[in-house]
Order: sequence, then structure tokens, then C-alpha cells
Amino acid sequence: MTTIPTRWLTAFNDQLADADLRLNRAQQYLDEGDGGRALQEAYPAVVAAASIRVWLSNPPWEQSLGADELQRRVREGLPSRFAALAEVDVQQALTSPWTATDAEPYVRETHEYVTETKQRLEAWLEQE
Repeated sequence: MTTIPTRWLTAFNDQLADADLRLNRAQQYLDEGDGGRALQEAYPAVVAAASIRVWLSNPPWEQSLGADELQRRVREGLPSRFAALAEVDVQQALTSPWTATDAEPYVRETHEYVTETKQRLEAWLEQE
């Protein structure tokens, strides 16, 4: 088992718990027909998962990345739909009106990405 300082393991778990909460709210908004709010919930969840993936590649307790470098790597690690949003003005995209139909693929992609990130974390923890 890989030894991760407790504070980082807690941070990983907190990030994933928050991502799950946001995904649940995103689904509720989709069910209510509010695609804009669904996307606003999904975006931080996908960023949290991307951050964990960067940290797994570059354990911050060994050598931390600068804020700009971390942000760049997170942006590069976003799944396809969100990577496209990151190329435009994300704030504008998140505050624009979205139908539930248009936002649903983003929420689905976020769910898959977060689930896959949890699996990567579990596998990473079991490596050593």
C-alpha cells in the first residue's frame, strides 16, 4: 500500500465526496429541466477529479506544483466536453442558458470521469 500523508488522503476523499454530492445535485437539476444549474454543479466535480489525477501523477507531498502549473495540468486532464469548455470562456459557458438535454452528456461524462478517478485512486493505493 502506498503511504499517503493523512492530510492528503483526507483531501482526496473530501474532493471525491464533494464530487459525488455535486453529481447528485446535477442529476436533480437535470430531472427538473435546469441544464444550466446541472452544468454548474458538474463542472467543479470534474475539476476535482482532474485535480486528483494530477496529484496521483505528481504526489504533492513529494514535490508540489506551482499554482499555474497545477491549473494547466488540471485543464489538460479534463475529459473531452469539459476540455472544449475550458478553451472558451468557462464562466460565460456556465452562466449561459442550457437545456437539460444539452447538459445531460456533460453530467454523464462527469459521472464516468469521477467513477474512473475513484478506481484509479483505489488502484494507486494498492500498488505498494
